[in-house]
Amino acid sequence: MRWSGAVVNIVAWWAVLFVLNLMFISTVSELELVVAAATGLLAAVAACAVIKASGTAGSRGGPWARALLAWPGAVLADTGRLAAATVRAVRGRKFRGRFQKVELKAGTGSAWACALLSATPGAYVVDVRPGAAGFGDVLTVHVLGDSATALEGVLTGGGRS
Repeated sequence: MRWSGAVVNIVAWWAVLFVLNLMFISTVSELELVVAAATGLLAAVAACAVIKASGTAGSRGGPWARALLAWPGAVLADTGRLAAATVRAVRGRKFRGRFQKVELKAGTGSAWACALLSATPGAYVVDVRPGAAGFGDVLTVHVLGDSATALEGVLTGGGRS
């Protein structure tokens, strides 16, 4: 990320975080404004560092953006699967999850992919192995259902293996 892009990114993050902080303050005082500005700047710099570390700094609308857009749908789909599994369990029928290998697309950062997958009710990552040259990392994921979510499709380029 070039300096100009980093400055724009930090200012954008800071503005959003500053306003968000002000929304949760009941009485706005000078001290609260200073604290909101300082913590917003600190968090904005940290957000830019995370973006740079994830390897997505130069990508506009890359896989991470599509994955973030697919995440709410995955949460809803997995919540439905979890509710169905709960109903089956209450009725005395067994329902078990299983472990599945998921190969990420080449260039997909495994850290943020694992965080997104594990933040859904129907999957959590238990292991990450480096993929072969030219391929993405291979995740061992405990899944609730048989079908892959749109989030998994975005991260893998086609779902589960």
